[in-house]
Amino acid sequence: MDLVNVRHEGGLCFSVNVRNHRFLVDMAEDEGGSDKGPSPAEILVAAFGSCVGAHIARYCQTAKIPHEGMELNLTFQTTKEGTRIRISNLVGDISLPQDPGPRSKAVMSAGENCIIRNTLARGPEIDLDLDI
Repeated sequence: MDLVNVRHEGGLCFSVNVRNHRFLVDMAEDEGGSDKGPSPAEILVAAFGSCVGAHIARYCQTAKIPHEGMELNLTFQTTKEGTRIRISNLVGDISLPQDPGPRSKAVMSAGENCIIRNTLARGPEIDLDLDI
């Protein structure tokens, strides 16, 4: 199992350490944070987009389809259900440098096979413990 360490840095800001990488996650100022980094929801959406993009890029490399400079523009909406808030809608627009023609369906299929999409679609088992 891979380890991701999340450490409180003050306020609503946390540092995330994974492998040899470190970045900050924080809430926007209008949500009580210091805006020192993207919000947790934005990180989730970015992980989804990066995963879809990586799978499409891998397929395009193998199929010799031009993909350098590919962009994914993602938007999301949240909804409140009682006291809980969740992402209710996630929309992505994928732009390749040229039309993949008859391979468009295969390109989309590659993107739809990413681990983040599969996890969000099915929902993981989550087990949290409080160590005191």
